[in-house]
Amino acid sequence: MNRIILIGNGFDLAHGMKTSYNNFINDYWNNTILDIQKAGGKSFENPEIEIYRIPKYWLPENNYQTLTEALERIKCEIVFKNKFLEIITKKHQIQNWVDIENEYYGLLKDSFKNENCEYNIADLNRDFNEIQNLLETYLRNVEDNFKQTFGKDNTDKNLKNSIAYKIYSDFKLKDFTEASINKKAEVEYQKIKDDLKAVNTGNIDLNEISEEKRALISTIGKSDPIVTIRRRLLSDSGSNYFNLQPTEILFLNFNYTFTERIYYDMNWYDLPRSVNENLEKNIIHIHGTTNTRDNNNVIFGFGDEIDEDYKSIENLNDNTYLENIKSIKYLETDNYKKLLEFLNSDDYQIFIFGHSCGNSDRTLLSTLFEHKNCVSIKPFYHKRENDDNYSEIARNITRNFSNKAVLRDKVVNKDYCEPLT
Repeated sequence: MNRIILIGNGFDLAHGMKTSYNNFINDYWNNTILDIQKAGGKSFENPEIEIYRIPKYWLPENNYQTLTEALERIKCEIVFKNKFLEIITKKHQIQNWVDIENEYYGLLKDSFKNENCEYNIADLNRDFNEIQNLLETYLRNVEDNFKQTFGKDNTDKNLKNSIAYKIYSDFKLKDFTEASINKKAEVEYQKIKDDLKAVNTGNIDLNEISEEKRALISTIGKSDPIVTIRRRLLSDSGSNYFNLQPTEILFLNFNYTFTERIYYDMNWYDLPRSVNENLEKNIIHIHGTTNTRDNNNVIFGFGDEIDEDYKSIENLNDNTYLENIKSIKYLETDNYKKLLEFLNSDDYQIFIFGHSCGNSDRTLLSTLFEHKNCVSIKPFYHKRENDDNYSEIARNITRNFSNKAVLRDKVVNKDYCEPLT
């Protein structure tokens, strides 16, 4: 069996990387205000905004609110040349968070459903692409800083060991679907069937059996072998009887950063046991990266073909509306093809590391979750001061399933889950 480490933005945040949309927007306004203060003239302009009068007095914090307050005192305001920036900034100001991709899709739908919409799709795409370019630059800077600072203290080392322990852990069969447990029990029975029969009929002595089979056969005796094997598989001591290590691990990164590479080399981690030397590992950056030289361009937009309005968008026969649809951009590389090959190769469990499983990735997540070879979906939740986000992840996962009975069989209940860090 294989394992997918499904990596979302929360994985980077857990490592101290300020890669959220909130971080990006706050950084944009901080730097813009610094540029305004350095301008030295009576007005300011950059590709996104224009200000006709520059305040002389500033509050200590450099954020959008303090900028607007400073401008209000001199009866001036920001003129947005990028309307999308204006929308996400004001939404962020009200809610203290914003999902840029969701906002884009909402505006896209409004542009084709509302005849009086003043924000046409061409202007929306232009503004959205400018924000993408700013985001890419921001993330490169964040990662450069991360490479220089991460791992300098014991806190970082403890974090790495904790996450590595989870990535390379044995399978726990109680996390798996009923059908996959029965299948595994049958596979393990076939491995010992002949030796078990020979021992029970007295044709060979138990000590003549290989050591790896002896412990299991000795516990079965004359009892039902499938039932006993199944019970052993589900026990906490299952790894004493069976090889429960993954055959292959795929780091499926939805981020644009390379944080998963910290865990690609296993040699220096304090793991609970030796890891299979033949363990195969691969990485797929399904949404591209900020590395301009790896021929894997950033995919930024929306990916929900299940949405009821999506078919109407396709039927418009206007490709401008499909410019930032993720499932179409997947065709520009072979990443999606490689992913399908992995999904079809064997049964697999999914570990969710920091991904909210929201609608902006629903097309791809549905493919992963509803695939016949997916036998377990295990969220590693974020522990907050008074609660955690397990329920939020679970509710988002439900939107990726058409068959809710299958959902309940595959998704690991909270009692068997744990925080990522």
